[in-house]
Amino acid sequence: MDYDSDPDFDYPSQLGFNIMIEQYSFGRMTIQGRVYTEDVLICHQACISPWWRRQGHEVRVEDIGLVLEHRPEALILGQGQPGQMKASQEVRDHLGALGIELIQKPTREAVQVFNRRLEQGAHVCGGFHLTC
Repeated sequence: MDYDSDPDFDYPSQLGFNIMIEQYSFGRMTIQGRVYTEDVLICHQACISPWWRRQGHEVRVEDIGLVLEHRPEALILGQGQPGQMKASQEVRDHLGALGIELIQKPTREAVQVFNRRLEQGAHVCGGFHLTC
């Protein structure tokens, strides 16, 4: 399947043990048939929305407790469009010390990376800012 050519990002709802994202458009994400209009954190079979962060557009260690519990291979952050949300230096350092790869991209691109990594069998978590 060529995700890059699909402007609506319609994906199968689930692959393996992890939750896949079926659709994303600005301010809206569909996961397992449910539409979310607030930020989302996905880790293993958990899908948390609204995903609130203490500093709004800055992701801090206390915002990713679920991720740290699951110790994925990677945390994929959808920064919104055009990419306002970013991991703090503390998060970058903490994940690096644990050997967890951090991938930060605008949300549309992050959705593609998240689903591809799941298809490849990777254990990933994702935090997605749905708007700016």
